Amino acid sequence: MRKNIVVAIDGPAGSGKSSVSKEVAKRAGLQYIDSGALYRAITLYVLEHCGEHFTQDDVCRLLEDIQLKQIFNEDGSCSTYCNGVDVSEKIRNETVATHIGKISDIVAVREYVNTLMHNWAKDRSIIVDGRDIGTVVFPDADIKIYLDATVEERALRRAKEYAQKGKNIDVNELKVHIARRDSEDMNRPFGALKKAHDAIYVDTSAMTQQEVIDYIYLLVCKAMG
Repeated sequence: MRKNIVVAIDGPAGSGKSSVSKEVAKRAGLQYIDSGALYRAITLYVLEHCGEHFTQDDVCRLLEDIQLKQIFNEDGSCSTYCNGVDVSEKIRNETVATHIGKISDIVAVREYVNTLMHNWAKDRSIIVDGRDIGTVVFPDADIKIYLDATVEERALRRAKEYAQKGKNIDVNELKVHIARRDSEDMNRPFGALKKAHDAIYVDTSAMTQQEVIDYIYLLVCKAMG
């Protein structure tokens, strides 16, 4: 009888958290939760109802009307629904990306998302990635991992992703953007990026994605018994 577990994956942008977490979830039979998509869905809802000049009071009021759900699909993708509507594609636009930081810093929003994830974890094994999963959201997680990689390596990975989509992005510009994002994430008033004291630190700079997946999968198997 395998027990239900919580796997918390934290780390900076571009460290491979989401892609690795999804593959481990598929392989180990876990429910993957995309915490970032939940914040994006809330941001989209606020923008659609208030425009770009929303206030914190607007956001807190609208939270009462939002019902979020996520489905982890067999192909490894994660679908996010807001009030019954699949918003998985719409939440990836630039306007949402521009405003998500302001909304995710609101305490009421973080409490809403954290409560939602805790409820989902009650009757299933889950793997969640983010900035503060192992430090704030699930401080008692069975497995805590902090995935990292150098700024240079993360920039190269992002450049490769863009190239596969037919976009040529300057690597040096990506380095600047990633370094700025790291600084912002580590200095946020709430939900700041940091390594939990008991998290396993994994530098993926010289590892293949499959090596990282295999390593975490073995940890999961051991924890589930």
